[in-house]
Amino acid sequence: MTSQDSLWSGQEALEYQPAPKRDGRLTLERLEKDLNPEQLAAVMHGEGPLLIVAGAGSGKTRVLTYRMARLISDGLSPSRILALTFTNKAAAEMRERTRAMAGYDGADAWISTFHSACLRILRRDAERLNYPKDFAVYDAQDQDRLIKLCMAELGIDDKLSPPRQMGAMISGFKSKLKGPNDA
Repeated sequence: MTSQDSLWSGQEALEYQPAPKRDGRLTLERLEKDLNPEQLAAVMHGEGPLLIVAGAGSGKTRVLTYRMARLISDGLSPSRILALTFTNKAAAEMRERTRAMAGYDGADAWISTFHSACLRILRRDAERLNYPKDFAVYDAQDQDRLIKLCMAELGIDDKLSPPRQMGAMISGFKSKLKGPNDA
């Protein structure tokens, strides 16, 4: 990477200096043997981010893990890699495969689900948003319980307006950027 390239968070520029292979497991010969030409092109992609969009069963996880392992084997710090997926299972699989292939402990890599990565960022920067670091994230059941409590406090019968329906209305207002006074 050039000195003009920097991380998304505005931190210092990333100094990319190839290092000797950690254990020799990830060679070009292995990559050519294990991957088809399209996958190899993605794994060997040069500087900068890479977005992989492909159908189910096409080898996306394979490509991402090989690419991360190659970058780490070439000397890139695992903490400089962000790999996002939709499921915890896929994230765990990518983490484990990358660890095994690149021969590192994996503690610093950002290999997670979109939700997990966003939560990690929000917790890290919570004070900038005037939130405590230990804020809670509510799932659907938590939301329903809270809405039911609020409705009871306001004297609204939850049989006439079910909490789930009220939650959907609140979500609609939020999508339209309407606050409580505008709803």
